[in-house]
Amino acid sequence: MTSTGGRIILLNGASSSGKTSIGEALLPLLPDPWFLVPVDAVNAMRSTTHTRRLSDAEITRMLERTRRGYHRAVAALASTGNDVIMDYPLSEQWRLTDLLSTLDPYDVTLVEVRCSARELARREQDRGDRPRGLAVSQTLVYAHGDADIIVDTTATSPADCAAQIVQALTALAPPKAFDRLRHS
Repeated sequence: MTSTGGRIILLNGASSSGKTSIGEALLPLLPDPWFLVPVDAVNAMRSTTHTRRLSDAEITRMLERTRRGYHRAVAALASTGNDVIMDYPLSEQWRLTDLLSTLDPYDVTLVEVRCSARELARREQDRGDRPRGLAVSQTLVYAHGDADIIVDTTATSPADCAAQIVQALTALAPPKAFDRLRHS
């Protein structure tokens, strides 16, 4: 991998694991300007009113287009030298495969955001904006089996996890997880 453009930190974890909160806590700790681009922000830009009800197949295709667009939006920001924090669950194999290709020229740090199933269920219930059971059903988020940094939000605050990430960034040496995954 030859890095061109900006750096990318990919916060990968199940829904309600604390990715967005960690991303927000990272912003003031990182030395250069960074963009926090959570996938939920991209989803929120999509219209919610339709003249007809979409079929399950149409919803699946629309969500895949949205997510592929998200990957390319992050790559576009990085291509002009911007540093980007992604808040995104790798909950389907194609997402990782597409990102490995789309983000190939960039320096990507893969951070696993872990949390106990019990705490995920509690947070999901407290949030009230996710289907119950979504977080614990996202069993594929860590299926690729590699990461540069791992944090656990079960009993650790987003601020402390962000500090752990910043400290670990200074010690990372190539090849990073995305490079290893591309060659596995």
